[in-house]
Amino acid sequence: MQSQDNFQWYKRRWAFLVGLTIFQFFSGISFSSYAQISNFYVRFFNASHEQVDWITNTRNINALFITLPLAWLIFKGKVGLRNMILTVAGSSTIGLLLVTLSLVDRSLFALIVMGQILCGLAETVGIAVPAAFAVLWFPESQVGTAIAPNILGIPIGDGTGYVLPAYLVPSTNQTWTNSKNFSPSELVSGQRQLRYLYGSLLGISAVSTILFAIFITDKPPTPPTLAQDIKNERQQSTKTLKAFVKEHKILFTNWSYVITCIAIGLVLQMVLLENLMMSEMIADVNIADDITSDRLSGYVMITFSLGNIIGLILGGKVVDRCKKYKVLAISEIIAVFLSTVAIAVSVISKSTIGICISNGSFGIFVGLVSVVLLETATQSTYPIDETLVSIWITGSRTGIALLLGVLGRSIFNAWGSLGVLVFQCVGVLLGLVLCCSVSPKNRRLEVETNQTNIQTPLLDSNK
Repeated sequence: MQSQDNFQWYKRRWAFLVGLTIFQFFSGISFSSYAQISNFYVRFFNASHEQVDWITNTRNINALFITLPLAWLIFKGKVGLRNMILTVAGSSTIGLLLVTLSLVDRSLFALIVMGQILCGLAETVGIAVPAAFAVLWFPESQVGTAIAPNILGIPIGDGTGYVLPAYLVPSTNQTWTNSKNFSPSELVSGQRQLRYLYGSLLGISAVSTILFAIFITDKPPTPPTLAQDIKNERQQSTKTLKAFVKEHKILFTNWSYVITCIAIGLVLQMVLLENLMMSEMIADVNIADDITSDRLSGYVMITFSLGNIIGLILGGKVVDRCKKYKVLAISEIIAVFLSTVAIAVSVISKSTIGICISNGSFGIFVGLVSVVLLETATQSTYPIDETLVSIWITGSRTGIALLLGVLGRSIFNAWGSLGVLVFQCVGVLLGLVLCCSVSPKNRRLEVETNQTNIQTPLLDSNK
């Protein structure tokens, strides 16, 4: 047996963590910065609301096409953590370039969609990075703490995207009263301000990409834990198509993992409905007359982002201290469900304070449960490669998000705000039901606490 002295923790893991957070921030921006000012884009590109929805929805298309090929490349060792991070960085940079260029002329709607597809590729791959990066570079006692800051950039980016564009694009109550038509001067000013915004993000992204290309490596020279060391030895086996199929048979016959993937998609992506339609829902029920619906929507949605930040920080600490993941997930999803019900009641009663408070609590519990479910998935599938596990979580999650985005718009057109709110509650409730069927076993922890015999039945059963 190796002693703890044979494992090493590298200080540069914290610098890598900061860099990854920056790209998660860009993912958040690309998610939230369009829907809150959808009326501007409708007027600027001479498009419909359904078409503008696709600026956001196209981010999720990649998962339908790249998940299986990416899983194969990861299994073969062709795409390690380094290549995944560089894919995230490069796709994000090129995507931001296309978005910036699309704002040069009003005829370039297709360009902004292409840019969002690349930003979506960055997010699709980027969602798979936190759990894999955490277990490759951090000791077991810091895995939750590493996952939380890694994905912390997403709600920070979300919050920025919810509020900042609404201030950069000038509009008045008169603008919204007159059939939501922006004047020529408002369109020109908004175009210029948004071009500055995305150009600045592009510069930061380009510099970060260059630094990652120089310094990032697939894994540390010395693993941080015994469990990671055992897994590394196991991965030296032949990477054939037969082994790939066998690995996935083990993965997808693990019903706890399959159920967790679906639950992650349902619970974590329900915020997409609010992101796409909160501004329109506020206008639909006429909640406030003294502020435009885009700015009020930004205020409402940023409470979600602030709550989500708190939830992610707490989630990391909770996962580090408490290993009863199933109990944690069920209790937290119950809280998410109650928050969605409170949002619906607040919208119906036209209570702005109630909407903000309930969205804040919604964000807190979504942040908590996201960390717990990500760790649940990697624990329940050990010793399968965490990157492979995470990429399939990403594929299912973004696929569900694409479906929710399309269904959400159809439901809003048919039944208005109430239909969307009911749909949101039902989706979270279904996630709760699924989570009740997840196994409570912690496979990685069983290895960590059973160091007298490496050849445990746990590992033998997966050979």
